[in-house]
Amino acid sequence: MKKHIIILTALFLSLQLNAQTHLQKDSLNIPVILVDGVEVQDIDSLKQDDIISVNVVKDKNILKYFYPRMGGIMCITTKSKKYLKPIQQKYFKQLEEAKKRRKKGVFLIR
Repeated sequence: MKKHIIILTALFLSLQLNAQTHLQKDSLNIPVILVDGVEVQDIDSLKQDDIISVNVVKDKNILKYFYPRMGGIMCITTKSKKYLKPIQQKYFKQLEEAKKRRKKGVFLIR
């Protein structure tokens, strides 16, 4: 009876370890999707006729910036730049606000 319990326990532990390593391998193989330089989670909202080019990068030197996601980088360039335009608009708006708040002859060092 003790042999059966020991064997079942060892089998159960080995199954748990296999499941954990399998999950880790899957979670590390997630690709990074960059649309016009902006990271997105899915590309379902992109229209096929809007896409100019698709490049896949598997260079280890670049992938280290996106660690632990080692599935590669998919760089998509679009005509409409719909993910990039809101970021640019926000940047230019903040730049204009900063210019308005600027005082002549005063230097701010942060």
